[in-house]
Amino acid sequence: MKLEKGKTVVGFAGLGVMGYSMAGHILKGGYDLLVYNRTKEKGLGLLAQGAVWADDPFSLAEKSDVVITMVGYPKDVEE
Repeated sequence: MKLEKGKTVVGFAGLGVMGYSMAGHILKGGYDLLVYNRTKEKGLGLLAQGAVWADDPFSLAEKSDVVITMVGYPKDVEE
């Protein structure tokens, strides 16, 4: 799969300290970014920069060409 700026939708789940920064770099790189986090407040800065919010992990996966997860613990993945 070839990633193309403006065509590839990158889904990013987990907007903690590391995830937020990584997602921000993807957005600044020119990719369409769809984000999800258990608490929407952590994604507001990215949304203000042009990211799009996914209401749940399923819709994130369904609408993305590539999905990146950055979660800390197994219990976080299970949620």
